[in-house]
Order: sequence, then C-alpha cells, then structure tokens
Amino acid sequence: MTLAPVDPIESHAVHSERMLAHAEEMLEAGDRLQASEKIWGAAAHALKSVSARRGWSYAHHADGRVIAAHIGKQSGNREIAPLFKSIEGMHVNFYDDTYSLAAIRDSLDEAKRLARMLRDADAAIPGDAPMPDDLEYRRRVERVRSRRRLPR
Repeated sequence: MTLAPVDPIESHAVHSERMLAHAEEMLEAGDRLQASEKIWGAAAHALKSVSARRGWSYAHHADGRVIAAHIGKQSGNREIAPLFKSIEGMHVNFYDDTYSLAAIRDSLDEAKRLARMLRDADAAIPGDAPMPDDLEYRRRVERVRSRRRLPR
C-alpha cells in the first residue's frame, strides 16, 4: 500500500506511517542505524501532524519536547511527554549506534503507541486550545511567523 499525502498537514501523518513501516523493514534487515532514525522521524512527524493541525509552530528540534508536554497536559495523558523523550534516544542512536536490536524494537513499539496516543489526544483537546506557554517557544514562533507570515 502506497500512502500519498494530500495536503501539508496530512503529509506529516503519512510520513509518520511510512517511517514506522520502513523502521520495521530496517529492523528485519538488522540495520540498527536506519531503524533508529526512522523511529525518531515517525515520532517527530506524528507530533508535527498534531501541531500543524492546531496552527502551532514546530520549527526546531527542541520544540518537540515542549509540544509533547503541552499536548499531554491539554489531553490529560501524562505518558506522552516521557514517551516522546524516550523515543528521542533513537535520534541519538543514529549517530552513536549503541542500542541493541531488542531495544530498538521496544522503541518502535513505543513510537507506534505514541502515534496512537497523539491521535487520541488531538481528538480530545478542544479546537481552540492555546499553543504552549513556554516563553522561548513563543519567541521562536513569533520570529518564524514574522518571516513566514503564519496565522496567529
């Protein structure tokens, strides 16, 4: 099955699904590095999908942690932020190659779980929920908006 994004917001969800499938293939082939990076990418794109749908900027790597914590608080699901942080280790593993195949498999399962949690959380959060309050995040968003003319 080939997934093709329809619009920019949907593309993040499609990319996430593709990366999860590719991570499975890479794990079966024993390629720890590529599996790790696909797992990280899948989690980041799942989070970007929710952020884009809500009009929240996700312009920098560090924004992911802020947004994951915010979505967790807004939805009442306190597992989202620590799960995202755990999966972030896969990005590091892409460079360091220190995780076993079993640990990477566990992270893949976590990434699948996180994607489901994010979809459920997005559905549970009111449409007019504000963006995260983190001051540095807001500063970056304002800079990006001023350059890209993003809606407020």
